[in-house]
Amino acid sequence: MEAPLVSVVMSTYNDEKFLTSSIKSILNQSFENFEFIIINDGSTDGSQLIIESFKDKRIKLINNSENIFYF
Repeated sequence: MEAPLVSVVMSTYNDEKFLTSSIKSILNQSFENFEFIIINDGSTDGSQLIIESFKDKRIKLINNSENIFYF
């Protein structure tokens, strides 16, 4: 398998309402040679389960044990 040409990074915190459509939007791009790094930033809702429900080898999940990004 060749290394991905592009890395797409997305952070999420308690965004289960929009997460499925956001992930699908990235995965459905016509360009396919990318890795999709999703940082679950300590979500306390169902975000982690939603991310894990996608069985796409391009997804790399990073789970933070607590929310560390403050925007």
